[in-house]
Amino acid sequence: MKILVVEDEVQIADSLKKNFLAEGYSAQVCYDGEDALKAISNSEFDAILLDWRIPKISGIEVCKRVREAKNETPIILLTALSDISNKIQALNLGADDYITKPFSFEEVLARIQAVIRRYKSTLKVIEFDNNVLDLLTRNLRTPDEEIKLTEKEFELLKFFLENKGNIVTKEQLSEDVWKLPFSPTTNIVEVTVKNLRKKLEANTNKKYIKTAYGEGYIFISE
Repeated sequence: MKILVVEDEVQIADSLKKNFLAEGYSAQVCYDGEDALKAISNSEFDAILLDWRIPKISGIEVCKRVREAKNETPIILLTALSDISNKIQALNLGADDYITKPFSFEEVLARIQAVIRRYKSTLKVIEFDNNVLDLLTRNLRTPDEEIKLTEKEFELLKFFLENKGNIVTKEQLSEDVWKLPFSPTTNIVEVTVKNLRKKLEANTNKKYIKTAYGEGYIFISE
């Protein structure tokens, strides 16, 4: 998962990024609101950790503009302001949560995980490029047709999309998709990845699933 950290205090921003990376997340840092809006318009994030008082464009204004653009990415505001009116303002403008400084990384991580879970529970589809994975019918729709997926192909594609841009290991796939401990004596992961890859390439003419040799796989889309 990819987190955007928007914080003008370099030490705090770099510490958050370091801790997110240690937890297996991908993290990008912006130090002002202007760069944050550019990053949000150019990339997809699973959550945005946004300081209230940042240069150029305030965090609360960034939050407002993101929601006006119909972007529903979960946003957690960070602030030294503890007044209840500030919290109400943040939530009314579209923030999903609010953390008062000083804070522990453990609290930030727990809040991030909670808002991502809530957001994902509301999703009915996951889009990538011009394709749509329907979470209700469990089929994949391309601009030209609907593709039927097996149960594990659907779960595998969903996992790849939720971890888009990150290397995922065979161990992770075995545990998260099959709910089984990884065993080097079986090739069930490789076979299902191969079958899904064939379906995607045949129906989209794009190679979304790349092999990261010696590490696992990575799903890449625009």
